[in-house]
Amino acid sequence: MNTTVKMENKIAPYQMLLDAMETTHELVEKILPETGIPSLKIGLEEIIPVVRKDIEKAREGVPIVGYHFAFQADYLKCFDCVPICLEGVSYFLSTLLINGVEKYYDVIGNWGHPFHTCSAQKGAMGMSLENLYHFDAIITPTAPCDSTCASYPFFKYEKKFPLIIADMPFLHDEKSYEYYAEQLKLSLYSLGEVIGQEPDFDKMRKALEVENEVSKLRMELFDLIKAVPSPIENIFNPIAAASTVFISGAPENISFYSRILEIAKSRYKNNNHHGGEERIRSIWPYMVTFFDISLCEWLDRELGMSVLLDIFNYNLSDPIDTKSDLDTLFYGMARKAMGWPMVKQSTEFYYPFLDDCIRMAKDFSADCFIYTQSIACKQFGGIPQLLREALRDEVGIPMLVIDFDVGDARITSAKAIKDKISMFVQTLL
Repeated sequence: MNTTVKMENKIAPYQMLLDAMETTHELVEKILPETGIPSLKIGLEEIIPVVRKDIEKAREGVPIVGYHFAFQADYLKCFDCVPICLEGVSYFLSTLLINGVEKYYDVIGNWGHPFHTCSAQKGAMGMSLENLYHFDAIITPTAPCDSTCASYPFFKYEKKFPLIIADMPFLHDEKSYEYYAEQLKLSLYSLGEVIGQEPDFDKMRKALEVENEVSKLRMELFDLIKAVPSPIENIFNPIAAASTVFISGAPENISFYSRILEIAKSRYKNNNHHGGEERIRSIWPYMVTFFDISLCEWLDRELGMSVLLDIFNYNLSDPIDTKSDLDTLFYGMARKAMGWPMVKQSTEFYYPFLDDCIRMAKDFSADCFIYTQSIACKQFGGIPQLLREALRDEVGIPMLVIDFDVGDARITSAKAIKDKISMFVQTLL
């Protein structure tokens, strides 16, 4: 019994997350009407069982592997392990807990870590200092940003967790994909040595095939989102990010997108909008808030503003060839990984990002962009003015810039964000 408790406590924040999700699901079931916020309800129904199973495996002593969201969880399916996304747990705890994880930002800040780094990592770092995490290994690429590269060594040098790093090139070309494919393979073999397991790439292929199916569903869904009005509610954006983090490579992810797609088809056929009337179509080329996702409902119902997509949920990719040899498999994995949300935008020059935004503005009939600029995301600091000018010149639409921290409500409050958007909307109507 003592061993079981000890094993479970290796990932106490994951147990905190499960408790918070189960409480939220109970409230959704008992308070909201059947047609309330389906993305939230469906997301919780699909994610909770997977998280519950992972916690059970942790109790049994299965290795705990922490990973950066840029190293996809389905790549870790070659091991019998419990994958824990450091950024995902921190941000979704900030979503579901009343005071978020601000306590842990302060813990790592008081330890001496710079305040202007990413709160996604600071949450996990503070939790580790409080001994809430005990990883058997951590794996990360050298992407998407300097905050990642500067923060992850903390786990190796302060907490003595084995750290495996896959070197990701800056340029996106054939040589880069081949190089990163080899880095992915080497990093998985290195991880296997640390946790005492041989990679089972057949198991990984099955997880990749699941995500190939998810990609097809996602592409069909985004074709529907191009319609006016958009047939999906704004809260889909953070919930889709959660599905990517917590159930990637699992059949539950197929179920999540299949169920969401059926709702979107029904709304499309009936010309329905979740908030009642769509007045403004917005694209958020960076992030929506995680510390208060009720902002999504407020935009839908109070302003009639659709958030057509943000950086985390618009992650379309070509299917990975799972039937050929290992070199072909890892090449496909590398291309997908280097085109991953935030990775693609942060590891290339800004020209492709501007081109993508202009194309999306046209494809999705956007009325405006809302750009949320985090102090930690310094690689994006010079982009807003360039993007604003490009959207004005190429598409003729405006862009609002909001400085904030996606996980820390103390930087810019939800009220301040609503006030800024409300004033901006007056210039559009």
